[in-house]
Amino acid sequence: MVARGLVVVGLVLLSLLAQAKASLSGSWTVSVDFHPASPPLEVRSSLDLDYALDDWSFGSSSTFGTTGWDALCFEATGLVGGFSLDASLEFDPRAVRFKRWKSSADWDAKGLSLSASFQITPHFVALDVSADGEADDIAFGVDVELRTRGGCALLLHGIDLSIDLPFCCANVSSEVYFSKDGFEELALAVSDIETGRLCWMSIDVDLTFEMEAKEVDLSPSFAFGENTCFDLYIDAETCGNVTLDAISIYGIGFSCDVGSVSLETLSYVDGTHKLRGKYWEMCSVAFEDDLCCGPVSLSLAAYFLEGGIGLFDVGLLESILSIALAEKMAFETTFVWNVEARVLDSLTCGFEVSW
Repeated sequence: MVARGLVVVGLVLLSLLAQAKASLSGSWTVSVDFHPASPPLEVRSSLDLDYALDDWSFGSSSTFGTTGWDALCFEATGLVGGFSLDASLEFDPRAVRFKRWKSSADWDAKGLSLSASFQITPHFVALDVSADGEADDIAFGVDVELRTRGGCALLLHGIDLSIDLPFCCANVSSEVYFSKDGFEELALAVSDIETGRLCWMSIDVDLTFEMEAKEVDLSPSFAFGENTCFDLYIDAETCGNVTLDAISIYGIGFSCDVGSVSLETLSYVDGTHKLRGKYWEMCSVAFEDDLCCGPVSLSLAAYFLEGGIGLFDVGLLESILSIALAEKMAFETTFVWNVEARVLDSLTCGFEVSW
């Protein structure tokens, strides 16, 4: 049944292409990954088609893997009067089964937005309706969630009420959530509280009430200005969620552009935060420019270990090359070498053709 449905949908799309005058675009990508671990070779491919007709756009997306056709999705977006409509239909070609149908409608007017989304899967049906509005500096919202629970009828799943407004030197927001069983929580948040002479620090306070609990959370944030090439990663230690005990710097980042060359470093100095799960520092240089056929980019990155056996404690090297072979054809390759283990971590080659 699903296979016949796919054929019918395909024939409908082909008939639209043949009868109407509109634009057709798309892309095809192929990549081949080599890994020393099993499986050593993996092939991935995707085909995207987009068909535009007046205020409507129709599309399809297919992904393929080493074992065959993995996923298929049809999409449609358009305008009807003042409504913006969106729909998607997903299938699992390998199992020849339906996965999900999702559609939504949005309507915007001055100071008011209405939206509704409907979703069907083999396991449940969901309907979400929301309204958002603004009046002067006050913003409010209402979200209603309906779900099926073991039957065909849509039953209330939850209601979310929210309101945001400025108050003195900070912004205040409140949110009340009701589930199908009744009241769940009331959340109050005060953000961007200025700290006087500490102009580089502001504080957010979150207060949450539940049926049998109350929680207060203090979250400081830091801003040292935009005109700097250094980034400081700062952690604040609190006691009892409301007392600020200490402020520590756990990471330092640097970025700079010199013409078409970009330099970037990131160092974690606390021994806890890691890059790729094990490296404490990264240094990279990237180049991007236009050549005869189009843009070309090359990046080289080195990841460092603490006490590694490689030169300068280098543990991993990564390079990425992307080059335009023609106006609408690009080639990209990624090479990752594990210096610590002295083995190839991965090698990826691929291309993309668009029209």
